[in-house]
Amino acid sequence: MRRRAGLAALLAAALPLLGGCGIQGSDVVEAGEAPTVNVQPVPEGRMLLYFLGPDGELMPVARDVGLSFVPVPETTHPGSEQGSEPDHIARREIDLSHPNVRGLATVKVLSALLAGPGGAELQAGLTTELPASREPIRVESEDAGGIRLQTPYLVQELSERAVAQLVCTAAFAVDRAGAREVTVAGPDGTLPPTACEP
Repeated sequence: MRRRAGLAALLAAALPLLGGCGIQGSDVVEAGEAPTVNVQPVPEGRMLLYFLGPDGELMPVARDVGLSFVPVPETTHPGSEQGSEPDHIARREIDLSHPNVRGLATVKVLSALLAGPGGAELQAGLTTELPASREPIRVESEDAGGIRLQTPYLVQELSERAVAQLVCTAAFAVDRAGAREVTVAGPDGTLPPTACEP
């Protein structure tokens, strides 16, 4: 009985020494604020773009937007920050009285998607697998039956994630619930109609 009590006392004395494991404390290191991006819900005056997160997963990003501008990819370096928008986005006016203004709004959102992530989005590790293109994606139809997009690049060569970026961004540009099927076509053919499954 005395041996057990002695062994218990010895273990109790050794526990504080084992708990440290040789790791010494350190001061707090300031690294600045973590990058942040806006995500859902998307109120009026914002558009929802689907980029890829650091692990390759689809990630919705909400951006503030003025309804009279279309962002168009430029050839400057994405990531430098001048003003309130990444410098690789130029602005083009939209005629809001145009009879097809709804389709133009979708073109605007898709143009922003093609311009890629910028600023805080890049710092947060967001990427895209869509090819860069100075030609916009055309919206050939946009109704209750679905959305049909015509891209300037080969669609058979797009990765599944790139197609998902297009499908989800277009679906949410047309329908707040993102429930419409999207057909993506290119010079090399047409992909089957696809629903957004983020």
